[in-house]
Amino acid sequence: MILTKAEDIELIREAGRLAGQVLEMISRAAAPGMTTYELDQMAEKAIVDAGHIPTFKGYRGFPATVCASVNEEVVHGIPNKKKVLKDGDILSLDIGVSVRRMVDGKPFNFIGDTAITVPIGTVTKAVQKLLDDTQRSLYEAIKVAKAGATLDQIGGAVEDVGKEGAYGIVRDYGGHGIGPDYHEDPFIFNYRTGSKTKLKPGMVIAIEPMFNQGGDKVRTKPDGWTVVTQDYRPSAHFEHSLLITDGDAEILTKRPNEVVG
Repeated sequence: MILTKAEDIELIREAGRLAGQVLEMISRAAAPGMTTYELDQMAEKAIVDAGHIPTFKGYRGFPATVCASVNEEVVHGIPNKKKVLKDGDILSLDIGVSVRRMVDGKPFNFIGDTAITVPIGTVTKAVQKLLDDTQRSLYEAIKVAKAGATLDQIGGAVEDVGKEGAYGIVRDYGGHGIGPDYHEDPFIFNYRTGSKTKLKPGMVIAIEPMFNQGGDKVRTKPDGWTVVTQDYRPSAHFEHSLLITDGDAEILTKRPNEVVG
């Protein structure tokens, strides 16, 4: 989606702001003894109370508001009343907010999509470094995400941090354009592919690196959603939605207390 109208840009800013606020709220609430289902319910209430729509709920049949992925779960984990967080876990939370307006007589979604991985209690130094480096790779990619930059430059910025840390870089999933139906071209790889596709002012994209402590191979569990590392080693996932400009990209989903490195 390419936005040029000021009113449309303000609507997607509204979606992004709320996504960042809700993500920060539930990530701070995550603690030993809490279930992923409880976090999901908190997020859904906050979004609905604000008068907006949980993007993920019902999207292609997904049953929840938040993707909650624990430890070796990479993405798309389904919140569960039996999934109790414990000290030493890591939790990836991925959330989408849709601000819906009528455009030319039809419903049109302006979407904010964002993710973070947080430690639950105390984690090992190696696991904390995995989280820190994955987040750093996102920030490095954001720095180059300007009009005229290529998708290869974005993927390369992520890849360089991943290789430096000797992580498995997930290849089956990545970032994407954001449109009224959520996922849109272009697909944004987290490594170099040689793509010369250039970013344009007004484009809305999501960059979302995923690093594994082990290899890069993943598989989907029998529930049809939850993606896990094949070697069952931990995985981290961070994501921001961006509005591309001639200068620095605008981080639409920045969390209220986030310090962008």
